[in-house]
Amino acid sequence: MLEELSVNNYALIDDIQVTFNKGLNILTGETGAGKSLLVGALGLIFGKKGSPSFVRQGQDEATVTALVDVSDNSEAKQWLLDNQIKFDDDLIIIKRTIKNSGRGSQYIQGQAVLREQLEDFASLLFDMHGQHEHQSLFATVNHRKLLDKYGRLNDSVVKLYNKFQEILQLKNELSVMETEEGGLELKIQHFEKAIDEIDSLKFEDGEEEELDRELKLLRNTDKIYSLLDESLNYTSGGKGIVAYLKNLTLSLEPLIEFDNIFEGILKRVKDSYYELDDISESLAEYKRNIDFSPEILQFKEERLSEIYKIEKKYGATIKDVLNYSIEAKKTLENINSIDSNISEMKARIKVEQDNILDMARELSQKREMFARELEERVISQLKQLSLPNVRFVVDINPRKDKTGKTTCGPWGMDEIEFLMSMNPGEPLKPVKQIASGGEISRIMLALKSVLADVDSVGCLIFDEIDSGIGGEVALSIGEHLKELSKNKQILSITHLASIASCGVNHLKVKKSNNGSKTVTEVIKLNGEERVREIARMLSGDCNEASMNHAKELLGIS
Repeated sequence: MLEELSVNNYALIDDIQVTFNKGLNILTGETGAGKSLLVGALGLIFGKKGSPSFVRQGQDEATVTALVDVSDNSEAKQWLLDNQIKFDDDLIIIKRTIKNSGRGSQYIQGQAVLREQLEDFASLLFDMHGQHEHQSLFATVNHRKLLDKYGRLNDSVVKLYNKFQEILQLKNELSVMETEEGGLELKIQHFEKAIDEIDSLKFEDGEEEELDRELKLLRNTDKIYSLLDESLNYTSGGKGIVAYLKNLTLSLEPLIEFDNIFEGILKRVKDSYYELDDISESLAEYKRNIDFSPEILQFKEERLSEIYKIEKKYGATIKDVLNYSIEAKKTLENINSIDSNISEMKARIKVEQDNILDMARELSQKREMFARELEERVISQLKQLSLPNVRFVVDINPRKDKTGKTTCGPWGMDEIEFLMSMNPGEPLKPVKQIASGGEISRIMLALKSVLADVDSVGCLIFDEIDSGIGGEVALSIGEHLKELSKNKQILSITHLASIASCGVNHLKVKKSNNGSKTVTEVIKLNGEERVREIARMLSGDCNEASMNHAKELLGIS
């Protein structure tokens, strides 16, 4: 429920504070007084887009603040919790600012929010309908939404929609799998050839390095043999180092009896003798084992050439080539399982499609049930609004594809349209083809009244929906609004005295000029002031007849 509205520097509004009551709140005023400005200010609270033109001339920014009671609105409270907005009691402050630079901001409980968030939150608090919104009733897509709202079917519709999106995703995945399957034969041939080629060579890790070493020796056998001969000449034989060291030990041994120092020297010479003798033997052994064969050289060169070729195709090293073979085998396993995966995906899609059809059929059954109920209640409301002969039908037909086959869409398998007949004997036709402006107003009011029972929104706002009607019809609309206001807070901006007289809180929008500026203000009317306003609405002035008529409408003796 809207408790208070404060508007500062908005268009012609300088600074006003308006207090609203429970029940039916009436806003009246002469044409051009600024009632539309108040509606515009309310629109900012509802999250509508702002404009620099809203800012009063000479001011930096316009500000609109609303105090809202959410004590009876569990959905609004849950929204606040979901968005981590703290509230200690049930009174919530919404603030909107629009700067003349074009920038703006919005706050809920002092916390900055996006405009879209404010719009989302406000939709749980307010339902606004104006004379220019009748066209929404002409859009067939809104008929389905209204029926689902009435039947509290939105949760079921959202679940169906989400399921529908899931199955679209599965179908996309299936399409990708089938596309991949179409080009897999070449991949299979490539990987099988690579695996056979790599496996046939029976590579061993480190083989390339060993071949490089062996070929280096084989290609330089003559040079190695010659250098070994030269080295052995220095170490062995009668004139070699080993022989000289042997003779040196024989010369040093007698010197020990003269001085013990020669023991250490002799040991060092003997160590050198044994070490060099071992080196000489190792060189000789290496020379004896040299086995040069042109066939072995050719074999190893061919083997290394094969390694280079395979590395050029599949990896920089043998290790990389072997890893390529491992990954190729894994890929082939995955490819071979694609047929199975496609079959599984098709089976899964079939199950999900069956589930969607079951959900859609159940939703259709519920829509049929609530459609009949909605028809009865809307007709009842329209009779109270002086449309006694109206026929109202919620027409539900199967949804068809281009071939004429019944199909299911994201919102179900139903095409829903409101049909009406205003007079006996007239055929049912779409609403937009048969209803006048005044009749459309009453149809919208009837729908709003019926939906109010199933909606947690606490405040309904009607902006001159009584345009184009008068007389007894206006009286019936006034009584209807009064009855509706027993369970909802109603704000009705009206130009009809018969409707204005039904309110419990009468507010007059007035424009005045003090010589330097024009301002719009809102005045709460009581007693004689209200009688005079009702009289003005009746006849344009406050003569005795109009004053008496006004008192009669207000029930004042």
